Amino acid sequence: MPRKQPPACASQAIAPQPARQRLPEPLPRDPLGQRLCQIFSYPWQAIVAPAPTDASQKPAWQTLTQYPLKPRSLWTYWQDAAQLVGVRFGSTTTYGLIDLDAFSLHHPTRDRQALATIRAALASIGIHQTLLLRSSWNGGLHLYIPLPEAVPTFGLAVVLKHCLEAHHLPLQAGQLEVFPNVKRYSKAGEYSEYNAHRLPLQPSSGSVLLSDRLQPLPSDLSSFFQQWDQAAAAQDLEQLNQAIAEAKKQHQYRSYNRRSNTAIWQQELETEMEQGWTGPGQTNHLLKTIGCYGVVFQSLSGTALSHYIEHTAINSPGYSEWCQHQHEISRRAQEWATTAENYYWPLGTSPKRDRTLTSSTAANNIVNFNQKRAEEAQARIKQAVLELTQQGQLPDGLTARAQAIASIAQCSHSTLQKYKELWHPEWYVIEPPEPVAASSIAPAIEPPKLLEDSPREELHTSVYMKGGGAEGSLLGERSSFSSQREGPGRGKTSFPQPLTSSPQIAPDDLSDVIVGIQIQVRQLGWTVEQAHQFIADHFHGKRRSQLTEDELVCLLYHLRTRSRL
Repeated sequence: MPRKQPPACASQAIAPQPARQRLPEPLPRDPLGQRLCQIFSYPWQAIVAPAPTDASQKPAWQTLTQYPLKPRSLWTYWQDAAQLVGVRFGSTTTYGLIDLDAFSLHHPTRDRQALATIRAALASIGIHQTLLLRSSWNGGLHLYIPLPEAVPTFGLAVVLKHCLEAHHLPLQAGQLEVFPNVKRYSKAGEYSEYNAHRLPLQPSSGSVLLSDRLQPLPSDLSSFFQQWDQAAAAQDLEQLNQAIAEAKKQHQYRSYNRRSNTAIWQQELETEMEQGWTGPGQTNHLLKTIGCYGVVFQSLSGTALSHYIEHTAINSPGYSEWCQHQHEISRRAQEWATTAENYYWPLGTSPKRDRTLTSSTAANNIVNFNQKRAEEAQARIKQAVLELTQQGQLPDGLTARAQAIASIAQCSHSTLQKYKELWHPEWYVIEPPEPVAASSIAPAIEPPKLLEDSPREELHTSVYMKGGGAEGSLLGERSSFSSQREGPGRGKTSFPQPLTSSPQIAPDDLSDVIVGIQIQVRQLGWTVEQAHQFIADHFHGKRRSQLTEDELVCLLYHLRTRSRL
């Protein structure tokens, strides 16, 4: 007889049973209700609100936090004309949604091309057909994006955001929003939900299907699902998935933590060095960039750093064409090597600068980098204005002048607006490109007393007169003149004499003349209008920018004699 198996006892191990799979919640009996619940299937944190009696009122939405909204309950809410219901997104989704508020600047009633622009943007990522609905009685629009297959929800949120922003359609609450949204990262132990949206075509909610001309269409669920399936079939899912992958990479790049800023900084410096010179006025900026890179990422110093800056600059694109300091590149490289070495330090070593603000001494040691950039921008603007003035190509018109200066100075129009006194036609202040220390300015000779003007010929100075220094600025202090000082003429008073010919003025001398003009206008205390009128009276209605080099010298003489009255 076969041997009986002993009964199992408590001490025997029991084979683990497979875990039960959670059965899906039962769907509504109505096939249309089933399809609605399958598309809008995420049950958690749903929103509900009583339907407003006044179409101008906003619904008082409440979130169902205690329990999930099951499919049959969702269908019941949707059918109730006295209730509004909305849902959120899970980890994957088969649709997206763009929300245009009734008062949005992108609403077709304000911008007729808005829908075409949005749809063109969506087509660039493989979305070729959408469903347009009025979301409620207030006139807001919902543009649904049906998909043939589920995609990662966060990926769709990111690609929609980047796609619209790339086409100059920035997202903004109450203007232009996308669902799913790019939700924030959650801390450990927390979970953040996507934003919720109301369901389409609820009875008495004001939601209807619309044509491209915003005309109502048949708006039963059967028509809605028919258009839904047609749109889903028209999408290029492969292109969309590629766009999602690329958008996620871009999003991660933008979301780097502070430790990755070093890599971003290095990449930006390398990019600038690879581009080299693309126009005039870029030498200082590029030498500084090369010096910074040499110190921080090459750990160079001293002579090695100077040689690195010089060698890199000479071999950079555009150097021979645009660099205006080729005759002194070795000296400039040494200067920038010293500056870079004093300001930056090799990666991984202790900082050379005290970056704390715990004492006034530490604060005084901090180099204001933004201030340095501002000074560099001002110097480039001054240089551009001087070059245009010397060439007689400084436009009188505001727009033309701004464009010409921005092109040469390699700066934006917003930067120009910060420093109007350097170029704006109505401000009349045009300074030289480099600030000159007071100690470096030769003492000026005493100007002559006012004599009778010669009616027959113009007078020219044989020695160009220079103004005195200023506190922090060349134009901030009144000039002081004394015949006892030695100037360029070594004590000899040089009265303006008539010239039979007009020699070409050297650029440095012309700069001195312009500085002298500015100083005299300041000393006279004139307004811009008074200065303009004085020039027009003495030079046949011309503006200062229209004066020749000889006329600038005459203007300086007239101003100096006027100041002695």
